[in-house]
Amino acid sequence: MELEEPTSYEEGWLTVLDELRDGPAVEVLNEVQDDIDLMVEDSAFDDLADWEGVELDESIRHAYVRFSQLGSQWRTVDPHRDLAGEFRISPLPLAVHEDPPEFPSSLYSDEQREIASGFRVIDSSPFTGTGSFVAMRLQAGVANPEIWFSDHRTNSLWKLDLDYVEYMESLRLTKGVFDWQHLFTEAPLHEEEFEGTARELQAMLEILPRVFPEHDYASLHARLAERLR
Repeated sequence: MELEEPTSYEEGWLTVLDELRDGPAVEVLNEVQDDIDLMVEDSAFDDLADWEGVELDESIRHAYVRFSQLGSQWRTVDPHRDLAGEFRISPLPLAVHEDPPEFPSSLYSDEQREIASGFRVIDSSPFTGTGSFVAMRLQAGVANPEIWFSDHRTNSLWKLDLDYVEYMESLRLTKGVFDWQHLFTEAPLHEEEFEGTARELQAMLEILPRVFPEHDYASLHARLAERLR
């Protein structure tokens, strides 16, 4: 039987795994790259429109992988400063039909739980078990859904200033450095509560350009400078 060939989009994600695995400054602790799921079909998006009134934009329909799972948990090694990250993505046509994650009423407000009822997880960190994840928020009539970061350290939900396609591109660039998402939330990085997060983001943008010099991090540097004002 002839194997299914990756699309150019999927090849880009395989390159991310290669960069982490082959980089001399990085140690990959865990990696997952399942086979392409031949049951993943664009028709799932049509079903979503028919059943739930959510018709996703064409740009989103073409920005997903068909691997059942694809991800990496990694950290930098000496002489570089400690930096760590993790991501795990799966086919969007399957994710949009999953149940929303649970949010216990003892920890989250009714408003938060209402928002989260439309969540479908698109990125998580199961190896580390941080409990944090990123979700697309499905809403009837919204073609380009909001993207939210569930930060379980503070039991808080943060809307990102990114759409799905932009999120996936930024994830490829950051390779899942922990808390990189706060570059695109309204978290008060200049306040004491987020002092550690701000330091980690600064470390990320100090280290990543050295470890992956073939990538351009100028836009993220500008974003952090803006967030720290």
